[in-house]
Amino acid sequence: NFVERVTTANEYIWNNEGVLKIALVDCGVKYNILRNLAIRNCKIHVFPSNVSSDEILNINPDGVVFSPGPGDPVHNQGTVATASSIVRKIPTLGICLGHQIIARALGASTYKLKFGHRGGNHPVQDLNSGKVYITAQNHGYAVDETDLPAGLIVTHKNLNDGTIEGIRHEELPIVSIQYHSEAAPGPLDNAYIFDQFIELVQK
Repeated sequence: NFVERVTTANEYIWNNEGVLKIALVDCGVKYNILRNLAIRNCKIHVFPSNVSSDEILNINPDGVVFSPGPGDPVHNQGTVATASSIVRKIPTLGICLGHQIIARALGASTYKLKFGHRGGNHPVQDLNSGKVYITAQNHGYAVDETDLPAGLIVTHKNLNDGTIEGIRHEELPIVSIQYHSEAAPGPLDNAYIFDQFIELVQK
């Protein structure tokens, strides 16, 4: 389990002055994700990847983030179990591996890509607006569209191979994307995902 090698050993707080309380499950988080949340007035409680849902709920967060990280989501069943409880109670954002973890928590499957997505120039289309974003990606697994459970809706697709790049839920307050939202240096037009998450948190 590669996530165990990169997750934080201890809980810590980033931006103690923030107003919105966000719990972040660290599967290998990059500082730019923390910075993007901080500039949106968030106080981020960063937890190790093996955190339980009870530990998260104990801080009474306004929202929860499952971060990017390495490897196969199948190897992170504890984190999937935590997500399964959290997504039904609190606004949740998933990015990269976090996106796959949320999908599995809701009953979807994931699979290994024949050719992993690596680099900073992957075209991704927002299926609602039709807008195409150039994204940074670094992953070898994807959510399987052939057996999506009821309620899950595909929001973004990769224009190179047609794989899922984003999902939402008909009823639950979830934002979930496969690509990097905060890459720097790299495409910077994808940070809007944080704004969408904050909108869910503030509803």
